[in-house]
Amino acid sequence: MDNDYSWTKFNPAAARKLCAYSDRREELLTWLYSALPEETNYLHGPNHKKLTDIDPFTVFGVMNRHISQEKKAEVAKSFKIFFKVDEPSPTDFRGVSPLNNENSMFFGFKDGKTKEDINNLWTLFLGLFGKNDQVAGLFNEMTRHQYGIKFNLTMGMYWVCPTKYFPLDGPSRKYLNARGVAVSEQVPTYDEFVKISEEVRQKLCGDSTADDAFAIVTRDIYYSTHKAQ
Repeated sequence: MDNDYSWTKFNPAAARKLCAYSDRREELLTWLYSALPEETNYLHGPNHKKLTDIDPFTVFGVMNRHISQEKKAEVAKSFKIFFKVDEPSPTDFRGVSPLNNENSMFFGFKDGKTKEDINNLWTLFLGLFGKNDQVAGLFNEMTRHQYGIKFNLTMGMYWVCPTKYFPLDGPSRKYLNARGVAVSEQVPTYDEFVKISEEVRQKLCGDSTADDAFAIVTRDIYYSTHKAQ
């Protein structure tokens, strides 16, 4: 199924359901640890105890790490059941920009602001789905000053809004620069990020607004990177 990009419909649908858990995080964590014990054993603090708080991008990261397609499908099925997602559960994740397994959380414990950092991530996430108008301001603030937040935020935003945002992880930046879409090694401002995403659409997607337009490009990035290794 070379044209199966069903995750591009499933992820946004699941993300909208996840919005309801912004103030139900204990319930969210209880479910994650009980339903996906093997896939969540990396979710712990510096004391190796289970987390007591979590952000929405780290939740999606459970499905978007360097794990097998089969494991990702199991996680997606659990998401579908728990969040009551109407879209079919995907079994193929081509075009998903994966997290580094050694750094799969969007927050840390070194800045003394873990709770505030997680709250910021929730606020931005909710803004992506029209719950507030703070996305641009928070993106700019967080990518410059929040511990653990750099280009990974562009990846998280792509996972849940794959028709609007293009991920700017390392392989993507190299690929885009080689094809006439300039991306610096400094995280862009929000407005620049949106402009880059639109330039990708124009230059590499033929102006397509299809659900899978960006995913087809990111799939090519993945295969190009692995061929070069």
